[in-house]
Amino acid sequence: MATSATTSATAADQLVNGVKFVGDIAVLPGIGQIIEGSVGKGVLYGVLGFAANAVVGPWGWIATGLDSYSVSSSGKHLWELLGSSGSADSAAPAKS
Repeated sequence: MATSATTSATAADQLVNGVKFVGDIAVLPGIGQIIEGSVGKGVLYGVLGFAANAVVGPWGWIATGLDSYSVSSSGKHLWELLGSSGSADSAAPAKS
């Protein structure tokens, strides 16, 4: 049986991530930041969530909540995670 070099998340970590996800989407964007201890960032995401909801509607609220969750769980913004799926080898020109 092969061993994995990555560590798996514990049940407690998964529960906290679930609470952060539901809080960021359903309650207020920034809850995940507040749970992590970044109160200033959490409040800023909350204000941005209300502004995005006023301008774009519910999709703005959801997008702000998803970005807040992404930053609180991985340390990267949502657009950074979406752009990181390609490998560095595919961007390099082929050698002849």
